[in-house]
Order: sequence, then structure tokens, then C-alpha cells
Amino acid sequence: MDSLFDYYVKKNSIGTSSASSGNTTTTVSGYGSFLKRGTMRTKLEFEKHKEVTGGLGTKSELERYLAEDLEPKTDDFKILKWRKIIEPRFPILAEMARDVLAIPISSVASECAFSTGGRILDSFRSSLTPKLVQSLICLQDWLRNEPIPIKVEEDLEYLEQLELDLANSAKDSTIIDI
Repeated sequence: MDSLFDYYVKKNSIGTSSASSGNTTTTVSGYGSFLKRGTMRTKLEFEKHKEVTGGLGTKSELERYLAEDLEPKTDDFKILKWRKIIEPRFPILAEMARDVLAIPISSVASECAFSTGGRILDSFRSSLTPKLVQSLICLQDWLRNEPIPIKVEEDLEYLEQLELDLANSAKDSTIIDI
């Protein structure tokens, strides 16, 4: 993670170093001593602040982000709104997140989507007989269909009578061998 962050820091410093090199400071004559006193006081206040906060200014953007407390877990948490608020404070991490966490539009390569090379049927793929294909389609329909509950208790007397009639008809019929 640190090496990836360092890469993005170097990448961003190349673009910003040329823009910041053009800054120049000018002082108005007569106000130089006043500005120096104000600068010294600001520096002393900054040094005190660094001692109190533990030198947060020397930490990298990544270290500051990882040192922050976690967001409270709520049902109405909006990640895009949170990212919009955090992005100005951590611009390099925002760019990293945008590059690393980008969701691809399609998981199928365009060559595969528009190529017919893999769709040509060979003898093995086309060896199913029409009867087997029909059986597989029926099986698929049966498996996808919702089961119909069968209530055997309600029709038990009818089923027993049907079984007895079938047994009696088998006894009455004669088998003829040719």
C-alpha cells in the first residue's frame, strides 16, 4: 500500500512542481519589519501546535487517513457523499481509490463478445439426438417448475380401491403365448 501511495505522490508531484515554481513573494518597503515580527509569531505558534498534535504535519496523507477514526455505522450512510467530503482533504488517496476501485463495465473481453471463433459446433457438441434434446428440455422444465403438493391422505381410499381392482383384473385375464 505504501509503495502504491508513493507512486501516486511522485505522479502528482511531477504535475504540480512546474505550477508551483512560478510563485514569487514581494514585500512592500516600510512594512518589512512588521511582516517579520508577524511571521516569527506565526512560526512559534506553529511549533507549539506541532508539539501538541505530535507533528501531524510530517505525516503523509495515507498515515493521516489511517489515523482518523472510523465513520459511525448508520443505515443512511451515503458513500458518494462521504467521498465528496473527504476528497479535498486526501486528493492523492481519492485518485488512488478512483483508479483501484473502478468497476469494469463488462467482465467479458470485447474480443470474446464479438468473435464467433468459439461458437462453432464440432461433432461432439452437435452429437445430441433430437430425442435426447427433448428429454433434456423437459427435465429442465420439470426442475425449474415449482413442486405441486400431493395430498395422499385425501385420496387414500380411492387409491386402495384402484389397487384392488387392478390386482383383480390381472387375475382374471389369461396370458396367451404364441
